This record gives sequence, C-alpha cells and structure tokens, in this order.
Amino acid sequence: MGEYNSSGKKLSIILGATTIVLAILVVLLFTNTIPTMNSNRAAKLVNVGLGARDLGQDPPIYERSVHAEGYVCNIGIETAYKVKLHVVANYVTGGVALDQHITIGNGGIIYGGESVRVDMVIPYAGDTDIGNIVLTPEWSASP
Repeated sequence: MGEYNSSGKKLSIILGATTIVLAILVVLLFTNTIPTMNSNRAAKLVNVGLGARDLGQDPPIYERSVHAEGYVCNIGIETAYKVKLHVVANYVTGGVALDQHITIGNGGIIYGGESVRVDMVIPYAGDTDIGNIVLTPEWSASP
C-alpha cells in the first residue's frame, strides 16, 4: 500500500509540473514572446552602419552632394512596405539643405529578416557645406 501512495504522488508531481510548463508555454506563445512561423511580429527597420558625409563640391561632378552608405535591416518577421530613407541635412550656417524621401529596398519593399545596402550620392544646392545629416528609415505595415 505504501508503494501505491508514493507512485501516485510521483504521478501527481509530474502532471502538476507538466501543467505548469504548458501554461507558461501557452502564455509565451500568446504574448508573441516565442516567435513562430505565424508570429505577427511587425516589421521594424534599423540602421546598421548607416551614415552620410558631405562631399562638398567634389570633382569631377562639380556639384555639391552628400554620400549616404550602410545598411537598413528589417528585424521583424512581417514585410515593410513603402520603405523610404528620409534624408535631412542642414547647412553649417543654418537652414535646411536637404529634406528628401528616397525609396529603398526592392521597389520600396524589405521582407522580414532582410537587409538592404544603401549607397547613394544625393546632390544639394548652395555654396555652404553641410553641418549635420540625419538618415531615418520610414515604412508602412500595409502595401
């Protein structure tokens, strides 16, 4: 009779622990903490080594321009649509030299887990050098 009670207690402990583990797993899946193939993790774009510098009046083009290069990565699972790089540059003397949205990616699309190389020269008008440049990826969750 003692053996029956000890094996029943072991079974109860095992079933209780299994129930707790399954409950935790369900909560983690429900809150999307554990990614699955059907996870609804929104697209999120991040800059990786993305920067820009003023080329000034660089020969042989003889027009003032900014060179932007680096990567934009979608660290989400969902696709990012209408992807553009917002480029804002100000003159050292003040005032806006550039404020443009430039489409990047495959026709403005970056799939989840994909990265896109950015390497572009953007001309600007004026006789003054650029003081600061801000590059910001922008996107939409719907096509």
